[in-house]
Amino acid sequence: MNPSEFISHDDRTLAEHLAGLKEVIDFLLLEKAQNLYSESELKSLVYRLVSYHDLAKASIFFQLYLSKALVLKGKGHVKYSIKQLRLFLDSNSQKINEWINSPELKEHAHFGAWAFLSTIDINQRYGLDAMLSMKILKRHHGYLRDFELATINPANHKSKFKCIEENIDYSKLKDLLNSIGLPFVTPNITEILDGFKLLKFKKLEIELAENENSAYYFKTLFSYSLLLSADKGDVMLKNKYFERTKIRSQIIDQFKKSKLTESFKINELREKAYSTAVENIEKFGDHSFYSITLPTGLGKTFTAYKAALLLKEKFTPQSRIVYCLPFTSIIDQNGNLFKEILINSGLPEELIGIHHHLSVPENKNEKEIDYPEWEYFIEGWQKEITISTFVQLWESIFANHNKELRKFHNLVNSIIILDEVQAIKPTLLPALEFVMESMAKFFNTKFILVTATQPMIIPNKIKELCQFESKDYFFQKLNRTLLDKSLLSRRNISEKELAEAVYNEFIKRPISILVICNTIRYSQNIFEELSIKLEKGVLYYLSASLIPYSREVLLKDYISPLLKKGKPIILISTQVIEAGVDVDFDLVFRDFAPLSSINQAAGRCNRNSTNDISKVKLFRSGKEKIYDPTLLSVTEKTLDKYSIEIPENQYFELNTEYFNGIKSKVQDDSYTSKKLIKSILSLKFEDVGSNKDYRLIVEKYKSFNYFIPINSVALVLWEEYQKLLTLDDYFERKQKIKMHFPKMMKYIIKIPEYINPPSEDDKEKYLIYDQNWNSFYDKIFGYKKPEAESPVEIF
Repeated sequence: MNPSEFISHDDRTLAEHLAGLKEVIDFLLLEKAQNLYSESELKSLVYRLVSYHDLAKASIFFQLYLSKALVLKGKGHVKYSIKQLRLFLDSNSQKINEWINSPELKEHAHFGAWAFLSTIDINQRYGLDAMLSMKILKRHHGYLRDFELATINPANHKSKFKCIEENIDYSKLKDLLNSIGLPFVTPNITEILDGFKLLKFKKLEIELAENENSAYYFKTLFSYSLLLSADKGDVMLKNKYFERTKIRSQIIDQFKKSKLTESFKINELREKAYSTAVENIEKFGDHSFYSITLPTGLGKTFTAYKAALLLKEKFTPQSRIVYCLPFTSIIDQNGNLFKEILINSGLPEELIGIHHHLSVPENKNEKEIDYPEWEYFIEGWQKEITISTFVQLWESIFANHNKELRKFHNLVNSIIILDEVQAIKPTLLPALEFVMESMAKFFNTKFILVTATQPMIIPNKIKELCQFESKDYFFQKLNRTLLDKSLLSRRNISEKELAEAVYNEFIKRPISILVICNTIRYSQNIFEELSIKLEKGVLYYLSASLIPYSREVLLKDYISPLLKKGKPIILISTQVIEAGVDVDFDLVFRDFAPLSSINQAAGRCNRNSTNDISKVKLFRSGKEKIYDPTLLSVTEKTLDKYSIEIPENQYFELNTEYFNGIKSKVQDDSYTSKKLIKSILSLKFEDVGSNKDYRLIVEKYKSFNYFIPINSVALVLWEEYQKLLTLDDYFERKQKIKMHFPKMMKYIIKIPEYINPPSEDDKEKYLIYDQNWNSFYDKIFGYKKPEAESPVEIF
């Protein structure tokens, strides 16, 4: 076989694959403005990575391996029939025996990495840039490993790599690559393996221990991501035409004018905040860091979208917009809003990508869905606007696995909106600051931080877009709510006592009341106490113990309609109600928590200023240990400086004092962030990507995924899932399950082991179906066990 006839995948030749990669790379490079390489340096580097990444696929061993796999599948290849492949195998039986006895002969990533390194000039070979490129090639099918001597051992590969090299015709391969427009220098595996200087590598490792330049980390992520995206792009895309579409900022104004017709007295203040942000974007467009600090209900989402689109339109036309939120529960809500905005202006809703673990392709025009293409654009953040979670963003930067890092290159030149940024743990904020400053410096990435309670993030460099006359102008103009501390002065209040207090408020006057508890068990007890006193249709329950389907139905079909009609109801809930849920109550009871959570609770009442002042009554259940004690301590000390009732026009001052306290007590000397930054600088990719201390979400209890078949739709989904598990073809099975799984997620819930200990067999399963599910799952409460408290699951 000539190199032009070699196969690389089930459906393409090696020549087609390499040409496809170059086509994708050429597009990606066109829109990447960065300051780590010159334009020619970056192009040269990425072209060489493409040339060598699949080099060993040109060996007889890989061709035999893939041909045999195709014959076993009974599929053949688009270029060759099964009969032709069998003839090829039969005529190379001796080589097959060599490969079977030495499986490493079919491996291609490591070979390509060492071959690439052998082509680097000896004076540059032991520099960090060359070594990092070598590691990128070596790990492009897996995950990035730490930069240390233990991960480099040429002696392990010596005999196998020489054998592979002897079975590659470099001369013909060079002609093939050059015809595509890719460079190729003939490697010398023997020379590099025999002459590799381990001591020089060790010296690099030692120097990295004192490194203070983040450029090497971001060079690695950037070039690794480009190679991965091009590799996946060739395989997953039928049409490699990447169309960019201009989205004018006026579409936000058009939508507001045509759709937001309800009249509230607060609207004038909303418009003032909106126009202030527009004016300040024009003024500060050349900066990198912005904030939008507005009271809850003053239109932060519309203001953020307008600011980002205007920034893109006026200053960075090639930018993509990435809108990140802390909670999966509000991703679709936010995404659907922007789809409406696009449709209202005659633009296709496909310009937006919604990415989280429940994402599933929509089939609106009855055409067959091209799942690989959908996956490439959505999971790779290739759309003009992507809406995703903090976790997805975090794991695109603080990561080492190829799946997460593939989308990193689309953060380059992007405008990243972090909505409700206060949800990020204070211990990780210095690491976030470090990354924001690095990405602004190297990649011209811009950040917009959106919140009602702005934490101290790059305070000396950030531009507040909603500053009019003073930073607290919009807070001073509002008087919708107040924090009532009268119950805090008491001892811990029991479930019975709290239920009595809530009941007395309810019978005093027919209003809507929200009770937010710190633990699921405490909230369930409150509900049970009140259910004795209240009639049906008045009392409701919502927590993370319910499957997503039940939460969605409860909010959409019951809570929201009743509140809009002004009906008197009581909702007993947990922190899950603070996760961006758009509800508006007359009175809120809030269990003692960090001030950022208390602020979220205040945002759940009197949002449109339609009532007199609404109270947020703070109480102590004694269940606040789920929170960081330092955050609680700073909250308590901050609240103690204010009177029993704190009006809304003091919230800005209150929160500024709180976050100053958090900065001095937690952020400034955060060991977690210092350790994470040190790992970044010393290229400890495995520590960055897998250390639980650096994760945004850490499970406090061991838990298992359960499927709860609460209705007939769920039962049908489970039956379909069981059928998919029986498909013989691995890739077909994997793809179809991946498409089916998001539909099932509404009925899947993580249940702590102590609630319902699974059998040993079930513990090995990703998803458990328990025939006796109703013994531990209640349709009102969700999972429940007497005297048990559940982990808090907000993210």
